[in-house]
Amino acid sequence: MMKKLILLTVLSLVCIRSEAQQLSYDDYAKVNKWFKLMDYNNAILALDTIITKYPRFADMYFNRGLSEYYLNDQPAADKDFLKAKNLGFKESADFIKWKTNLAYRVKSLVGPYIDYKLLDTAHGFSQVFGKKDSLQGGLRPQRTCYDVYFYDLTVKIIPKKKSIEGSNQIYFKVVDETNQIQIDLADNLKINSIIRLGKKLKFTRICNAVFVNFDEMLPKGENEMVTVNYEGKPHASKSPPWDGGFVWKKNRGNWWIGVACEHYGASSWWPCKDHLSDKPDSMRINVQVPQGYQGVANGNFKVVIPMKNHYNNWVWFVSYPINNYGVTFYMGKFVNFDEVITDSEGSFPIDYYVLPQNLDTAKKYYSQTKDIVKVYEKLFGNYPCRKDGLAMVEAPYAGMEHQGAIAIGDEYGKKQRRNYEIEGYDNLLIHETAHEWWGNTVTMGDMADAWLSESFATYSEHLFAEQLYGYDKYLEEVAKGMQAIENIWCMVGARDVNYNSFLGGDIYSKGATMLHNLRCEMNDDSLFFSTLKGYYAAYKFKIASTQDFITFVNHKTEKDYTDFFTKFLYDKDPPVLQYFYKLKNDSLVFSYRWNHVGKNFTMPFGIFMNDNKSIRLEGTSDWQTYKAEKVKSFYIPNEIRFTKNMFVKNSFTYFWSEWIR
Repeated sequence: MMKKLILLTVLSLVCIRSEAQQLSYDDYAKVNKWFKLMDYNNAILALDTIITKYPRFADMYFNRGLSEYYLNDQPAADKDFLKAKNLGFKESADFIKWKTNLAYRVKSLVGPYIDYKLLDTAHGFSQVFGKKDSLQGGLRPQRTCYDVYFYDLTVKIIPKKKSIEGSNQIYFKVVDETNQIQIDLADNLKINSIIRLGKKLKFTRICNAVFVNFDEMLPKGENEMVTVNYEGKPHASKSPPWDGGFVWKKNRGNWWIGVACEHYGASSWWPCKDHLSDKPDSMRINVQVPQGYQGVANGNFKVVIPMKNHYNNWVWFVSYPINNYGVTFYMGKFVNFDEVITDSEGSFPIDYYVLPQNLDTAKKYYSQTKDIVKVYEKLFGNYPCRKDGLAMVEAPYAGMEHQGAIAIGDEYGKKQRRNYEIEGYDNLLIHETAHEWWGNTVTMGDMADAWLSESFATYSEHLFAEQLYGYDKYLEEVAKGMQAIENIWCMVGARDVNYNSFLGGDIYSKGATMLHNLRCEMNDDSLFFSTLKGYYAAYKFKIASTQDFITFVNHKTEKDYTDFFTKFLYDKDPPVLQYFYKLKNDSLVFSYRWNHVGKNFTMPFGIFMNDNKSIRLEGTSDWQTYKAEKVKSFYIPNEIRFTKNMFVKNSFTYFWSEWIR
C-alpha cells in the first residue's frame, strides 16, 4: 500500500539537506548536530532561526516539518511540508502529497470500498446517503414489528449461468400487531412468490426493500412463517470481500465459488430481514451444487441428498444465533481434515476444507489454530459455538469471519496486507478467528458500530502477541498499528443508514489503539481483562451498541470514561498533548495538559530521560508540572520514535503533540 512505502521512505530521511553556499557553517552544524542526536525540539529551534534568515529556503521547511513529524505534531508538520512543496521542494514528493493532499489520500484509501464520487468533498468527505441506504439501514415499524427466530434457506448454485435460485422460509414472532412487514432482497434478483399458509401474498418493492402485505392483522405474540421464492444473477464482487458479492472463480478447471457481503448486505443473495439488530436463534442452510462438488456452509453438516439433473443438496444446521452477513456458502472440490480441541467444557471439532493441491501446506498452516483458540479462550472465555464446532474454508478471496465457516484465502500467509505481523503466525488467521468472539458472538446492531467487531478482533491480535512473546512484542505490534491510523473519519458512523464504517481502516487500527489506551488509563491489568471478559459474557449471542460498551465499562470500573470514549469514537482527531518545558543546568521543568478533549478526559503518557529512564505521567485537561533533576536530555515517545524495552507499563499511548515555544 502506498502509505506503508511512503512511511518507510521518510523514516530513513534522518540527515539534513543543505546548500552550503546559502547556510553559514554554524547554522548547518547546529541543525545537523540536533538531528544526529535525534533531539528534534532543539532542531526546531535552530530551524526557526534559519527560516527567519532564509524564509524561502524550501529545504528548511521540510526539515522542520520532519522534526515536527517525529514529535507527532502532525498539523504543524503538514503545514511545513506544504510550505516546502509550494517553495519548490522536490524530494519525498509522494510522502508530502500523502501528508498534505487529503483528497489524494482519500481516493487512495476508499477505492475497494466506495466510489469516491459518492463522498461529499465539501464536508469532510462524508458519505452521501439516499433512500436505498435508509431502507437498508433504518428501523421502521415494518421491521421492528417482528422478530426472526429461524431461517430455512435453500440456494441452488448454477455456475454456467452465474446465477442462483432458491427459497427462504422466514419464521418470526409478531412483536407489534401489523399487517405489513419489510423483508429485503436485491432488486436485481426476481421474487417469484411470497407465500403464507399456501396463499400468495401481495408485495411492493422499493430499491432492495420488499414490503409484504397480509390480508389480516397479525396479532402480537403470534408465530408466523412466510416463504420467499426467488432467482437471478447476484452481484459479482470486483474487490472481494470489500465491495461484497459473489466470487465466481475456477481453479485447475474446477469451479470455486463463494460470497462475502458484510457491508453490501446479505440481501444481495438471499431474502431476509437484512438488519444487524435481528439475528435468528438458529438456521438451516441447504446448498445445492452440481454433483462432484461440495457445498460447505455454516454450522454442522447433516446430510447430502441427491437431486434431479445431477445436483446434490448439502444440508447444514446452525445451532446458535447468527448475524446475516455471517451466513455463507462455499462451492468447490475440497478435501477435508479435522482435529479436536479440549478445554474446560469438554471437546469440540475443527474442520478444514482446502483445495487438494494445498493439503500439505494447509496442514502446516493450520497447526497454528489450536494455539490461537486457546489464547482467546484464556482471555475471553471458551469457544462459544461448541455444538457447531469451528471450520476454516479455503476461499476464492482474501478472508472473512463467517460464523463457524471462516474464509481463509490469503494463500496461506504468502500475502501480507498489514504493516505488522506476529512472528511464526499469520495475522489473517489470528484476526478472523478472533471474530468468533467479537462480531459473531457479540454483534453490533448497526453498521455505525462496526468498530465493536473490528477493533476488538484487531486488538486480539496484539494480545495474542503478548501472550506468546511478552509485553515488549505487544507494544511493538501496538506501535505498528498506531502508524496505520488515518484520522479522516470518526470511528462511530451515521445510524439508520447503510453506513460504510470501513473507509480508511480506523475501525481496525485506531479502535485497537483505543482499547490499548484504555488499558493504559486503567493501569490495572486485572481490572482491564476482567472488563473485557465481563463485557463478552454480558453480550454473548446478543446485540451490542457503542453506548452499551461505554455503559458497561463505566459500571464495571466505577469510573466515568465517557470523555475518553467520546474523543476516540466521535472525534476524528486524537487528543493533543500540549506542553512546554525548561531544561537548564540538568534540571527539567515540564508542564503539560490534554487539549481538544472533554473536561473529564484523562490519559497517561510516557517520558524517556537520559536514554536510560522512563516515567509515566497521568495527563488531564488541566495544566500540571513535573520536575526532575539530573536530566541531560528527554523526549516524549510515540509510535514513530521510541526506545524498545524502556516503557513503564501502561504509559505508551496514542496522541498528537503540540510544543508551545
